[in-house]
Amino acid sequence: MTTNFIPKRPHKKSRGGCHTCKTRKVKCDEAQPICSFCDKRNLKCVYPTRQERPKLSTPEPGTSAGPSRDTSPLGDDEAMEFALTAELIVPPWTPPPALITSSGSLSLSDMRLLHHWSTLTAPNLAIGQAANQTLQLVVPQLAFENDFLLNGILGVASLDLERLNSNSEDYQKQTVLYRAKAVADFRRALTQVIPGTRSYEAALVMSILLVVLYSPEIPTNEDELVIIKWLIFYGGLRVVINMTDFPTVVMPGSVGPFFMRELTELKIGPVVPKILVSMLQEVDIMDPDFLMLEQYCKVLDALGILYASLKQDGLGPALYIRVVSWCSYIDKEFTDCATQRPRAIIIMAYYLVFIKLTKLWWLNFADRDITRIVKSLGPRWLPYLEVPLQASMMTDKDEIAAMLLR
Repeated sequence: MTTNFIPKRPHKKSRGGCHTCKTRKVKCDEAQPICSFCDKRNLKCVYPTRQERPKLSTPEPGTSAGPSRDTSPLGDDEAMEFALTAELIVPPWTPPPALITSSGSLSLSDMRLLHHWSTLTAPNLAIGQAANQTLQLVVPQLAFENDFLLNGILGVASLDLERLNSNSEDYQKQTVLYRAKAVADFRRALTQVIPGTRSYEAALVMSILLVVLYSPEIPTNEDELVIIKWLIFYGGLRVVINMTDFPTVVMPGSVGPFFMRELTELKIGPVVPKILVSMLQEVDIMDPDFLMLEQYCKVLDALGILYASLKQDGLGPALYIRVVSWCSYIDKEFTDCATQRPRAIIIMAYYLVFIKLTKLWWLNFADRDITRIVKSLGPRWLPYLEVPLQASMMTDKDEIAAMLLR
């Protein structure tokens, strides 16, 4: 049986089809300006541009006649097709956009500190989940719009890294740098802050972060107390707060949870230590403290709230948040006295005992301040400092709490 083979009609392979048909492996009718396949499917029809083939050149004597590094193994049409296909599959690379703030893009060091702030520092900085979520989510957004707050949170993150690293000299220098930038920018910004704006909210947060930034710093002067810096910084916060109606403007705002001063309602009255009451009862009319008795009594009532909270709530967030916010109740008149009047300093020594009860990583100065107070006041006032002095020698928080409630 003989089989008759029908020869396939020879044809020249077309290289003029559009790029879309070639990538989809369909026959292109090469209609201009758009082929039928692309026209029916509303596709982009791109024809390769024909270029004149380069002329062969005779190699110079002594050189290799092989292809150079720039010579393509593909023909013109194939090279064009490859380039267009690669463009569709892998778009041209562009660097990722930098994180832009009000002062420009962040450095790599800034980015690392910002990551540390969001993951470790902010969730452990304040009291209560709502406050920490505000620091973690809301405050960075405000910081990108306000340089002073950005440098503030980067400084606090660097301060946290000091605590976590045994060799922290580099972090100490870094913290000082960010803190200096934050303070300088904050002073300039305060002259232009408008109440009710996001910059105003940033200024409120920065006022508290300054307390954090300066708390762990060891004073160079032996008589200088960190707690006095606290009173001064809280005085600055009070100035910012008084720029507007705090309960109706700040508390309902985005940073309101960060400024809560209590988590529970106190159902018992202030409990003031008898020894402090007797200390004020001894003040006679000729004593310089006589004119300050009203202020002293107000501060003792505020201190009595901490004793009442310890008795009602025990050691926990309800007490801690009252301890941290306590200085916000203190007037400027008492702050002036606390820098030089022994009775005012003694009251602050009792407050330092409550500072020691808290569990915030940046509150670690109570023992140092109590020791300096005892040393600076001398034997005359030692009987009134027995409780703070004993607390400074104790490490168990439950035992300190039990001593305060005796």
